[in-house]
Amino acid sequence: MTMVTSVRKPPKMARANAATAIAHEHSLAGEKLSLLAVFAHPEDESFGPAGTLAKYASEGVQVSLAMATRESAPSISELKAYGAEQTAAQSRDRMCSCRTTGVRRACVLDTRPGELVKLDRQVIEGQLVRLIREVQPQVIITFGPDGLLSSDDDHEIISRAVVAAFRDAGDASKYEQHFREGLGVHSPQKLYYCVLPQSLVTRWGVAGLSSVPDTQVTAILDVSSYGEAMTKALYCQRHHMLDSIRWLTEERRLEWDAEYYTLVESRLNKKPRREKDLFAGLR
Repeated sequence: MTMVTSVRKPPKMARANAATAIAHEHSLAGEKLSLLAVFAHPEDESFGPAGTLAKYASEGVQVSLAMATRESAPSISELKAYGAEQTAAQSRDRMCSCRTTGVRRACVLDTRPGELVKLDRQVIEGQLVRLIREVQPQVIITFGPDGLLSSDDDHEIISRAVVAAFRDAGDASKYEQHFREGLGVHSPQKLYYCVLPQSLVTRWGVAGLSSVPDTQVTAILDVSSYGEAMTKALYCQRHHMLDSIRWLTEERRLEWDAEYYTLVESRLNKKPRREKDLFAGLR
């Protein structure tokens, strides 16, 4: 019979690993690293940034997720097909993707999809500025105006509002009411769009996905180690485009081991042409 014994790490190795972990989740200035992801719809985080959120959460980075719109009510056809109880269960399931990737959730605006156009843009931006001043992220990710899964007014409104909030959160003359709430200014360092390169979308053969020229991609993250979390996130949400992607994933026709970003704005002096880490230059 073979006996299996556990081997304790030498104290020096343990201390070295602990020091590496601490350094990994803190900036060069000693600040706790923080990433804020802002999207228009609840299903948006399931495809595009899911591996990114899981990756950084596993590294000890504080990862926060904000969605501008809440779940829409089930349609009459859904109620007829599934019944009220199952439809309610599906709605609860749609809220699970953040748990699979280890992030916190914060709904910015209690608005139904498609109704952001009715709101004052300053109100939307003010909510996002408040969130940035509360969470204090160094890095913010969002979609471009066209989104990934579909293009609609919600994506365009939120994308432009995030860019404006990125610029204004560190300006003491903007949204001064926040200071009476105990908040201070905060200047995030980097803003990225989560994107899909055209070559990848062509290879996948999935119609309807938004893409950008490959030359616009400035960061590629290896998320191959987070396949399980990404798959769970996919199955947390119901969307006609996600149905196709789930099918391709099951048939092993879709390789989803990297996620792609375009650096939109940066306050860092050095801006590398191609990054492997959204916190490059910060840690």
